[in-house]
Amino acid sequence: MQFLKKLFANHTDHHADKQATQSQADAIHQDILQLEERYAAEPDDVALQQILLVKYTQAASVYSQVPSYKDSVNDVFNKMNELRNTARKNF
Repeated sequence: MQFLKKLFANHTDHHADKQATQSQADAIHQDILQLEERYAAEPDDVALQQILLVKYTQAASVYSQVPSYKDSVNDVFNKMNELRNTARKNF
């Protein structure tokens, strides 16, 4: 009987983890949208570029764990490369 309790407890924890990761992905997505909007208005802001790069890095990690965001991982890496190339040109 203890085995079944542990089995279902792990299932509940796993489901809660999935929901937390989905929520985290949604929050990062919203942050990125806001940062990209600011970046479009202020493309020379180096601090903003750094913050955006950090968010892209977080997104790549979290998005890869969330089925609804897995298709966005390549886009995030492309945006990271574009941002790095822009930073190199300005440096």
